[in-house]
Amino acid sequence: MSRQRAAFLLLCGLALACRGPRTAPSSAATCTHVQSVREVRGLALCEDVWTCGRPPGGRFDRVGLRRLAACEGTLGPVLLYLPGMHMNAELPIVDPRYDLRLYLAQAGISAWGLDYRTHAVSADASPGDLAPLGAWSAETFAEDALWAVRFVRSIDTGPLYLAGFSFGAGLAYRIAARPGERFAGLLILDGAPGAGRGPAADGPVIDVAGARLPFPERQRLLQRVIEQPGDPSPIAGFPTAADALADILYSAPSFGGNGGLSDAKHGVSDVQVLARLLLSYDRWWPRAAIDGNVPKGPSTPLAVLAFASTNMGPTWVERVRAAATGFGGPDASVRELPGHGHLDVLVGRNAARQVFEPARAWLMR
Repeated sequence: MSRQRAAFLLLCGLALACRGPRTAPSSAATCTHVQSVREVRGLALCEDVWTCGRPPGGRFDRVGLRRLAACEGTLGPVLLYLPGMHMNAELPIVDPRYDLRLYLAQAGISAWGLDYRTHAVSADASPGDLAPLGAWSAETFAEDALWAVRFVRSIDTGPLYLAGFSFGAGLAYRIAARPGERFAGLLILDGAPGAGRGPAADGPVIDVAGARLPFPERQRLLQRVIEQPGDPSPIAGFPTAADALADILYSAPSFGGNGGLSDAKHGVSDVQVLARLLLSYDRWWPRAAIDGNVPKGPSTPLAVLAFASTNMGPTWVERVRAAATGFGGPDASVRELPGHGHLDVLVGRNAARQVFEPARAWLMR
């Protein structure tokens, strides 16, 4: 990139003037807003980030909204992405081969993502700090997501699609089932209503690390895999850091083992890409948000495109399929991804071909 081009992009980001959102919604009065520019494969993408207060106004009662769109304009469809448990809408992997929103934004689609309240909670928060998270139920997350829908609609006027991964997919179903809510369709990434997963334990929050690999050790392992995957493993029993992470993910008991979480062990995903994704996770998750309630589908079927990993077994695939057809009727499209674990749906080596491009074509149909 030329010096002149780099200078332009920097000034454009600082001035917040790169053909950004059309208007600021009235709800933005309680928000902070910054804009920057990313260049992805020669295309300038404007990235807007809002951080907004939410009721009841406590220390951690705030969410984030991130909008990615071509600085030279978008083509029509608008997507709001709802992440999974412990996840957020930041971009730890700046490569459209491994990030759905980057892939869609460079194709001219306005791609939004939601940072849940958990993103405002620091990793070193004390037990006293974490106590308020006990009140964050699935309904709290649904209300935040509905607020985000209204925020997005106040800025982008194209047909709005909800996308969700894992917990986010269940959240998308939950708000799409609300009376009076209308969406152009649902893009479901390996999820179903009531699909939250967490270890059996006491307390108001779930630690992303858990007892199997305490948080400091988890962070050290992920950082080692990112920087030197072939170095000796900091976890005993594995020859290299990459081997350790691949095996830990492959055998994750909450996902049934056998590659249910990821089969990077056999090359389905790049373990360094997975490490970057996992390192971006929020540490704490409210236990009350794991809700088994299954909403009924709307009276009028929605357009639904769903992707299902198969490594968790046929029962899981059937859950994904049943939810998709419950909301989309017989026209719902469900694509199975053989040999894939849960995270491989997002960042597998072939995610761009098997997931992102079919999603783009479906959105632009």
